[in-house]
Amino acid sequence: MKKYFFTIVAVLLIISCKNTNENLVQDRGLGVVPSISDPSPAYFTDNIDESYVQFDVALPQGETVDNAAIEVTRGSQSAIIKDITLPATGVKVTASEVLQALKISASDYNLGDIYTLYVLTTKNGVTTRSTAAFQIPVVCYFDPSMLVGTFDYNSDDWGISGTVTITADPNDPYKVYIDQTGIMQGEGISNGNGNSIELDINPNNFKVTGPQTILAPDLSDFDMAKYTNYSYTPVAGSYSACDGAYTITFDISTSIYDFGNYVFVFTGK
Repeated sequence: MKKYFFTIVAVLLIISCKNTNENLVQDRGLGVVPSISDPSPAYFTDNIDESYVQFDVALPQGETVDNAAIEVTRGSQSAIIKDITLPATGVKVTASEVLQALKISASDYNLGDIYTLYVLTTKNGVTTRSTAAFQIPVVCYFDPSMLVGTFDYNSDDWGISGTVTITADPNDPYKVYIDQTGIMQGEGISNGNGNSIELDINPNNFKVTGPQTILAPDLSDFDMAKYTNYSYTPVAGSYSACDGAYTITFDISTSIYDFGNYVFVFTGK
């Protein structure tokens, strides 16, 4: 943050895919429509042997089906992975099962690929590809330990850079804290209150949000003592395992003025 900046301020899925299984799927949107939980995790990684998605499938109250199966598609390819009995809890589909079903070699399994899983139901001879479906992107291998450590940060928007330490909550590896020391040094603020910035990472998609954190009681270092409760709020963001970096948009504000949203990139060292 530049001192002159403060001086100026002080003065002033519906999922769609090509159906290549037309003989099997006789109708869409008809028959019994199951519901599917959010998968956890909701992605495959570049480590095929360790990649899987897991989810639950439920039926409407009082409904039954003669048969149910998991179908996977990638582009124009489609295949049945396995039959399941509904309702089902903890259905697990591995990347290896998907590749085997689609007859895809490991060399044709790439970052950025997207597979789509469907639940097919059959009743009275009618098989339906229902809205119980989700997409599976292939992302870089991830481990929660990658979320913490020493990170260089930069914000072209806000005009600061520096180095911070990020640590994890002892009870939740997906809740991490940015030590404010490096941020305050970059800002040129000497009266930081020691509060750490909380980041909450969604383990299914690596989206980042968090609560407002007050970092300093005021901006007296910039002759703006009436601008109290200087704070950062992570309003949007994500973590990328491919490059070990967070990209986070912070709303930077005080009790009487909101400076707006600014993008910060934190890259692991």
